[in-house]
This record gives sequence, structure tokens and C-alpha cells, in this order.
Amino acid sequence: MAFISLFEVGKTYGTASSPTMAVTRVDLNIEDGEVVALTGPSGSGKSTLLNIVGLITSPTTGSVIVEGVDRTHADREQLRILRSQFIGFVHQRFHLVGHLTAAQNVMMALRFRSMPRAHRDEAVHMALDEVGLTRRRSHRPGELSGGEQQRVAIARALVTNPRLVIADEPTGNLDSVSGAMVLDLLTNVSRRSAVVIATHDPEVTKIADRTLRMVDGVLDMQRA
Repeated sequence: MAFISLFEVGKTYGTASSPTMAVTRVDLNIEDGEVVALTGPSGSGKSTLLNIVGLITSPTTGSVIVEGVDRTHADREQLRILRSQFIGFVHQRFHLVGHLTAAQNVMMALRFRSMPRAHRDEAVHMALDEVGLTRRRSHRPGELSGGEQQRVAIARALVTNPRLVIADEPTGNLDSVSGAMVLDLLTNVSRRSAVVIATHDPEVTKIADRTLRMVDGVLDMQRA
């Protein structure tokens, strides 16, 4: 069974008299342990589709199935709980809190979890160790390089042990060396989680099991 499935999903913005179709009749299964690259020009609907898969945006039409359960009409709180339990997010601009340390930024992903403090500290330590930043745990974002900040963001996404990691242009602001390191980390993540990466970077498609291309809101599937 796929972790998440979309059936005939569409998303419309605007008004009834002047609608804009951002996504049109998408069918998609995301399987455990696969890396999916989502490509396409700016304005093609990639971000909207990514937000639907990540349970941030609800579709206008169609169905979203999570672990066999229809979550299309789940309310905001139900979706928040699902995201916190099952999905980790990595953003192009890192979205780190400037006055918090690397460890504190990672800890934020556990704020809705009922865990003893010692268990949370251990989870944060393990996540930072996985991305090679144990010795930088007390540094704030301004004291880290762009590549290190992105690795903190990946640690934050991994600390909850998600079933799905969604990365939006994770190499977009990085040099080639830092970008390659981030892609290696995301490849390793796929050993236990599905990974969906929206990208313009051709290097991402080299690590993907599947490449999906969005054009004018329509999903075109091709083997990577």
C-alpha cells in the first residue's frame, strides 16, 4: 500500500467567474522508501502539488488517501497532527529561527510530541549526528554556512522519524559541494522514508527513482 495516494486531484484558485487551475486531475502514489523528483517551470503547479502531498493545502476536487484512509476533508487540526506525525519538510530558504541554536531549531519539530525531555534531547542529538553537525549544535544560524543551515533543516525534518520527507528546492541556494552533500543525505533518508523533491536542479533527477514533470498544472510521469 502506498503511504499517500492522490486520485483525480485538482486545485483551483480565484473566483467562480475567474478561476485559475493550479493542478488538474492528478493521480499519484508515493511509496515508502522511494525518491521522487518533481520538476517543471516556475508557475507550473509544482509548489501547489507539493503542498497537497504534504497535507498543507486541501484539493478542490479529488481525494487524498493517507495509509488507506481518506483524509480529503480532514479539518485543520487533524491535518496538523498528521503532518507532525508523518511528514518532515525541508525548505529552500531553510526557515530556521535566527535566535535559536541548531539544536533548538531541531527541537522545534518535537514541540507537539508528548516525550520526556531526555528522549527529546537524545532524538535531537541523533538527528544532528546523522547530518554531521553534532559539534555545531550550539551555533545559531548566522554562525553557520548555507550548507550547514540546510543540514540543520534536514535534521529538523528527520527528528520525528517521518514516513515522508518533502524538500522544496533543497539545493537552490547552495554551492555545488554543499548541494552534493545535501543530496547524499536525502538519498540516505530514503532508506527509511519516502522523499519528494521539487527542483530545477538536474543533479536531483540523478538520485531519483522517478521523475515527475509538471506543465500547466498537469502531471507528466516519466522514468528517471
